[in-house]
Order: sequence, then C-alpha cells, then structure tokens
Amino acid sequence: MPIDCTSNLTANITFDCANAPIAGIEQNVILINKEDIDYTNVTLDTTNPTLVSNLQLKPGTTGYLLTGVKQSNGKAWELVKKESAPDKFKHTFSGVIFNPSAANKLQASKLAMGAKYVVVIEQVWKGEGSADAFEVLGLKSGLELSTMTNNSKENDNMIMFELASVDGYEEVTMPQTLLDGDYAATKTAFTNLFAQAAG
Repeated sequence: MPIDCTSNLTANITFDCANAPIAGIEQNVILINKEDIDYTNVTLDTTNPTLVSNLQLKPGTTGYLLTGVKQSNGKAWELVKKESAPDKFKHTFSGVIFNPSAANKLQASKLAMGAKYVVVIEQVWKGEGSADAFEVLGLKSGLELSTMTNNSKENDNMIMFELASVDGYEEVTMPQTLLDGDYAATKTAFTNLFAQAAG
C-alpha cells in the first residue's frame, strides 16, 4: 500500500497506559557524517515514513560515539509552518563534550566546518516491546552546528553545542523511529556505531 500523502487521519491516536511516557534519552549518542549514509540502501516502511527499518552506511565508514552522563544530551523537534508548501519539522540535538582536551576540541572544531550530520539516539521511553527505542534526527536534510559555547565559570568548563535543522531545509517528518527487525538487533547496530566494512 502506498503512503497516504493527504492530511487526513487514517487511524486512532490512543494512549497505552502500560507504556506511559518517560522523559529523557540514554547517555550515549551516535553522530554520523551525512555524506557517509548509503541512501540507496536505507529502508523506510512502505506505509509509514516515520519508520526506518535499515540505516545503512557506505562501505568503510562508521558513526562516532558521543559519550553522555545522566541527561547531559537531549533531542527536540518542532513544527515549522509553511505558507505555500507542506509543513516541516525542525530537529535539534543538544550535546555536551565533557573534557575540553585537544583531541576533543579538534573534533568539535570539525563540527564547525559546515558539514551535515545525522544523529541516532536511544530514548529512555522505548514503547511496547522496545519497538520505539531508537530515533534518527536529520536523516533527509541533515543537521548543522548551530551553537557552541565554553565558559570556564559555567557548566564545569564543558563544551556545550547544538546541531539543528537549517532554516528553510527542515525535515519532512518528525524524528524517525529506527527498528532493524527488533530491539536487540538495532541495539547491536547502535553499539557497533553502524560501522560498515570496507568494500
């Protein structure tokens, strides 16, 4: 069945009290260079564009771990109204680099060079059967560095940054759920940084 592109509802919106909402994301996050994603082999659900069943990177590439503590990292999204086109969604990822070491500052400076990134997070709320645990931000248009700050008198001298959709280049959906078969398989891919062997 093709995706319904009308604005009409096609199903009930229900509350599953056995899986009530919980705030926050898990500590670790994967940052991926957008240019490393093999879009020809990324698989979307045939009836639900908010569901990704395979996130595929190009041969010889990998995602990169951003280590978190407690709720240091976070994600958000919001609707962006359009006057003469379908509305879109702005995705935002808020990250923390704990150690302002030379090695970490090098990677932080690379974020500022203008490339686009895709972010994969694991929610604390995972849904029934943990089928909604993982989300992908910026899959279509990518996220760019929007802010980065460091203050020795604030936040314990950590580097604070945000990656966000660029105005006018927002995403066509809210962050997409990633489920590669089941939770265990998706978690394994996440833990392995979605790395692909060289071709």
